[in-house]
Amino acid sequence: MEIKRKLEMSVATDRQYIIRQSRVKEDVSCSQCGEDMLSAEQTAVLFSIKQREIFQFIEGKTVHFAEIEGGVVMICLSSLAKVLEKRTLPRQGKKASVL
Repeated sequence: MEIKRKLEMSVATDRQYIIRQSRVKEDVSCSQCGEDMLSAEQTAVLFSIKQREIFQFIEGKTVHFAEIEGGVVMICLSSLAKVLEKRTLPRQGKKASVL
């Protein structure tokens, strides 16, 4: 006759996440055009785009930006708005074909 043993174990863990948002306490103006600037994080939320896309615009030199204390990247709202406006405008000169 075999004796079967059944062992049940339960493990409980607790995790806490602390998320800190960088708060820029000073108003920053663009050195190229004088318009207001926001952090990349705040700009992404405002324009409903990903931060990655903002950094691609920076790498492509299509938006004005500055890096301030603490490594926070600030984005010129005016230059970003112009880039996004160009991207969403329908292409001129092309006619839709009708079947």
